[in-house]
Amino acid sequence: MHETKTIDNMGDKLIEIHDALREQLDRVRSEADAHFAAAAESAEPPKPGLGLQLRQHCLTFCEFLTFHHDSEENGVFPSLAEHHPHLREPIDRLREEHKVVNRLKDEIAALVGDIELFDAAAFATELESMTDRLHAHLDYEETELIPVLAEIPFPPVAPPDTP
Repeated sequence: MHETKTIDNMGDKLIEIHDALREQLDRVRSEADAHFAAAAESAEPPKPGLGLQLRQHCLTFCEFLTFHHDSEENGVFPSLAEHHPHLREPIDRLREEHKVVNRLKDEIAALVGDIELFDAAAFATELESMTDRLHAHLDYEETELIPVLAEIPFPPVAPPDTP
């Protein structure tokens, strides 16, 4: 049975989200490895594109990553920078890393979306780059932001109304 961890602060919530991103990316990588290994062992000519399940998992990961980064860019980062000025430099770095990771994500989504002209070597290269960049980015983000986020309750509590 899978043990459920209690999420009572924003630091825990961020780790939960990052772990889900890591799991989805690892699933895509293992499915891609299995797909390419099977294609290499087959005596038949390779079929264009990827298997439907792998394509769906890849696109789901891309959508989740987009949602996560948009949430940070439009909500979390501005609030943290305003209330914790010492985080402005790490947040600037994280925003630059988002641009790189988002570019890789868009390239992967485009490769997966082009069924007829699918380039397996380019996909494998981009997926490896995504894995390296995203893992480093998530690790850095956790190191820099968790100490502050751990002090914020989850779900966030609205300040009391003032008369």
